[in-house]
Amino acid sequence: MVMFLATAMMNNKNGFTLVEMLFVLAVWSVLMLLIVPIPLPLLNEKTEEYFLETLEMDLLYTQSMSYNSRTNYMLMFPDDRTYVIKQGGYSTVDRPVVKRKLPDGWKIQDRLMSVISFNQKGTIRKPGTFAIKTSSSTYNIVCPLGKGRCYIEEQ
Repeated sequence: MVMFLATAMMNNKNGFTLVEMLFVLAVWSVLMLLIVPIPLPLLNEKTEEYFLETLEMDLLYTQSMSYNSRTNYMLMFPDDRTYVIKQGGYSTVDRPVVKRKLPDGWKIQDRLMSVISFNQKGTIRKPGTFAIKTSSSTYNIVCPLGKGRCYIEEQ
């Protein structure tokens, strides 16, 4: 009986072999990569959105850490390509708590402020505005006087 089943399975020519299935899957995956292009404008838009959201959260983090601790926290722009959050003073010896790099082609233009810091009551020490220039647009980051949050507006 076992011998009969084995011979019946060997004579069955209706299925595909594993090699044939792998070949078809490889061809399909190559075709899908060629057919479905990655929309570059959408990718740039999401990069802008994600980075600006991260910057806004970092500003809120700096404010809340200054409010909740006895130490000063400040967001600084060492150059036009990065920003850091430091604990303590202006010394370069201090190790940054957070260091972020801007995406390629972006620049920080600090107009009135190169340091954003808050006192222990959560009020900004020196209000002002700075701009971030992306490849497609410019955003103003406004830090108003008082306990309000900094906000981002597109130019």
